[in-house]
Amino acid sequence: MTEYDYHDWGLLVDGTFGPSESGDRFDVENPADGTTIGSAPDATAGDMDAAIEAAEDAYDDTWQHVSARNRVEYLLEIADRIEAEFDEFVRIETLENGKPLYESENDVEEAIQGYRYYAGAADKHHGDTIPEKEGLFDYTVNEPYGVVGVIIPWNWPPMHSADFTAAPLAAGNTVVIKPAPETPLSTLKMAEIWADVLPDGVVNVVTGGTPPGARLTSHETVNKIAFTGHDETGKKVMQAAAENITDVMLELGGKNPNLVLPDADIDDAVDGAFHGIFDGQGQVCASGSRLLLHDDVYDEFVQKLVARTREMTIGPGTDEETDLAPLVSQAQYDKVTDYVDIGKDEGATVLYEGTVPDDVHADGYYVPPVIFGDVDPEMRIAREEIFGPVLSVFRYESVEEAIEMANDTEYGLTGAVWSTNMEVANRVARRLEAGLVFVNNFVNGFLGAPFGGYGKSGIGRKLGFEETMGEFTRTKTIRTAIAGSEPGDLDEYYD
Repeated sequence: MTEYDYHDWGLLVDGTFGPSESGDRFDVENPADGTTIGSAPDATAGDMDAAIEAAEDAYDDTWQHVSARNRVEYLLEIADRIEAEFDEFVRIETLENGKPLYESENDVEEAIQGYRYYAGAADKHHGDTIPEKEGLFDYTVNEPYGVVGVIIPWNWPPMHSADFTAAPLAAGNTVVIKPAPETPLSTLKMAEIWADVLPDGVVNVVTGGTPPGARLTSHETVNKIAFTGHDETGKKVMQAAAENITDVMLELGGKNPNLVLPDADIDDAVDGAFHGIFDGQGQVCASGSRLLLHDDVYDEFVQKLVARTREMTIGPGTDEETDLAPLVSQAQYDKVTDYVDIGKDEGATVLYEGTVPDDVHADGYYVPPVIFGDVDPEMRIAREEIFGPVLSVFRYESVEEAIEMANDTEYGLTGAVWSTNMEVANRVARRLEAGLVFVNNFVNGFLGAPFGGYGKSGIGRKLGFEETMGEFTRTKTIRTAIAGSEPGDLDEYYD
């Protein structure tokens, strides 16, 4: 392959790379300048059928018979192989997603650690023993689902490719994974490693748009579906899965509150608010897109946050000086810029709106940072997920009012509270209706802690040991009659 020419990969089905059923391919572009950097097969529903059949056969014939100890070795080898090609994975992600190199480096490192973490979990997910009445003995075993269908988004392709294959594989499942059409190359690169390391058909990769995705979520052989993406698509996944009563795990959107109490360390909270909204170009489901400031600190906080935001360098992700890179696609650019216009039309105060430098490529999908102030909770920019570098700032007068504002959303993925009083901070944290609450930090991602949302933010949990292994296994109770369990003289057995 030449430096920017990723056109050779095919679908990975049953250990072999090949074209789609139709032979069609779709282009993958660099968001920084709109140039084509590669292509991927445009799969059909028939291609997905073939991948699911391969996964089923691999489970029946091979993978279910592989011991947990041997699964550990497979996952560790995959981690080592990703690490050996670290720089190439970083480059591919930055080229297809647009994000800065340092963010891609973090993502690839998370992918490596994900495989190592779940390798450690593969032989440690045990069942229970349960006391029963005399003569009976109960125990539970955790059994894999069989074929797991995975659909991942475009914002962290290496990390999602790893997390949503490592955990199912550790639990003993086979996998069919469909990456987002905006960013298929990271997953196809990883498919080379899966094809080399794993038995044929254990992981299958199908690229494309709606037809293969719809088939994956409605197929009667798929016993578990893990979807990450927009909540409206999540509803469609649930509807399709309902036909077969297929179990689903959904990680969806968020409109997450970042609540600063009047006694907070302002400088720390400004840093947290800055990273909470602008990391990942704001294209993060867990981002702190609603900033709630007490009247006593509003002016000082906004002044410091705007000053920090002015210092951002906007540019291509391949430039090591870049802080804010382009959005992933034309569609995402249009969506976010439309919301900026909506915020202005609704009457929100523009506290800051950056500009894209003249020397940045005109065909890139660059959206400068925007901070709206004095936002009304009923405005659309206050209630709808924007998924870009756009922050809505709210005033509040009392902590009770702030908690009510924070919970006034259909979502419930993350939240944050900043205070130097840890008793108050943790009491507020307990009252925020979110699956993850940050106290005096806004640091996303830790493999050992469960992650998932309330409300329209999803169903189930990823990350964490017990939670994630539980997501990808089914519990079976086995009740055994124990012969000769009645009390008596044991010596009579030897008379």
